[in-house]
Amino acid sequence: MAILPAALLLILFFALPVVWALYTSLTDRALLGIGAQETRFVGLENYRRLISYVEFPRIVRNSVVFVLGAGVIGQTVGGLLLALLLHHADRQRYRLGNVAFAAVIAAWITPPLVAGSIWGELLDAYGLVNRVASDLGLGSPDLLAERPMLSVILAESWRGVGFAMILFLGALQVIPRSLHEAAALDGAGPLRRLLGLTLPLLRHQVALVLMMTTIITMGSFLVILVMTNGDPALGTETIALFAFHRAIGVDFQIGYGAAISTVMLLVNLVFAAIYLRLARERA
Repeated sequence: MAILPAALLLILFFALPVVWALYTSLTDRALLGIGAQETRFVGLENYRRLISYVEFPRIVRNSVVFVLGAGVIGQTVGGLLLALLLHHADRQRYRLGNVAFAAVIAAWITPPLVAGSIWGELLDAYGLVNRVASDLGLGSPDLLAERPMLSVILAESWRGVGFAMILFLGALQVIPRSLHEAAALDGAGPLRRLLGLTLPLLRHQVALVLMMTTIITMGSFLVILVMTNGDPALGTETIALFAFHRAIGVDFQIGYGAAISTVMLLVNLVFAAIYLRLARERA
């Protein structure tokens, strides 16, 4: 009976939405047209349509690049580095550590639409980055137009790095200080203690954060929607944004959008399996 509440929550917030999405992906449900008046069962037609779409491999590739850039490097690696710096600052009683922590949290709680607008203004042809680069004699880089994927990765990393940082900070707090003191007495320097002691003790936390940032980043599209809307020429179109465009934003085809979301779930499961495999191998 003790696990009943957890089971009910799992069914309510995971199992039921997944079952609904799977069923809807097998129908022609839509917000407009015939599918809105009378939903029909179409089997695997939505999946066949998706696989036959010539740009779908490119959209999957965009999604993987976006997840690796923003979720893995920007948020997980960046969050770990920030957590290590802030943890050290706290141990040394540096007052600016609290200011840095507050700044990162402020970015994390910024709504995605606002974050996308801020970074869009910073990186476009008339933005702050362009003006500063021009003043320094570095030319006039229009990053948003010339490097759109890099631009959205930077924006998503900035917005989401605080989440990973908090998780890593919590993990660092429970590592006994005596372990570091003993390693220092044995002659281990800061880098050796980091690589040989701290990071191995954070192994399982790293796997957890990787899974969470991957899932969150894979489903994130509002920052991209505001900054590029998937352009130029689908250059920043990810699976999540593609599902939004097909289901709500452009075509209003809920069944087709549900099929795309199901594929996105499968991609997330592949990433999760890889992370768990790596965590076990290093256990």
